[in-house]
Amino acid sequence: MSDPIVPGSSPLRTIIRNELSEIRANWVGFLVLGVVLIVLGSLLIGVPWIGTLAAVWMLSILLILSGITQFVAAFWVRRWSGFFLALLAGVLYAVVGILIVDHPTETAEFLTLIIAAFLIIGGVFRIAVALSLKFEGWGWTLAGGVLSTLLGLLIWRQWPEASLWVIGLFVGLEVLFTGWTWVMLALLLRRLPKAS
Repeated sequence: MSDPIVPGSSPLRTIIRNELSEIRANWVGFLVLGVVLIVLGSLLIGVPWIGTLAAVWMLSILLILSGITQFVAAFWVRRWSGFFLALLAGVLYAVVGILIVDHPTETAEFLTLIIAAFLIIGGVFRIAVALSLKFEGWGWTLAGGVLSTLLGLLIWRQWPEASLWVIGLFVGLEVLFTGWTWVMLALLLRRLPKAS
């Protein structure tokens, strides 16, 4: 199905092009955001323990705020039969958040162990699926599974010392790649022709 606005293109492609044209004027802001995120991500990768502590503290703050919110919300519906359950959940969230603040190192160790287990289990599952189904492109799934499994084993073998760098490194990589995404979008927007 061809689009009346741009011959030979799909309606979805035209919608995306129109959306990009709308934000074209902001390409410098997106570029600056991308560069800032690239610098921040690089710093987190260079000093990953800062990212680890920041992630653990952010988790604790979110849990405490969630607990307070749920605790207060329970009193809004105190005649509801689930009042005590909502109240208990609010208290539990807040207590866990406070425990994380009091024990950030142990929390980082626990989360790192969960990450290692997730990588190992997910990697083994992908290997098994790739080898048993042999669908088109199964080699990439197999390679990804092997890589995930090896990374999980590496983290597990270096645990608990790995807890100082794993979470921060992963956060840094995420921030770095997000920054590059914004930079690429900004450069794409810059090359678009100005809307008439």
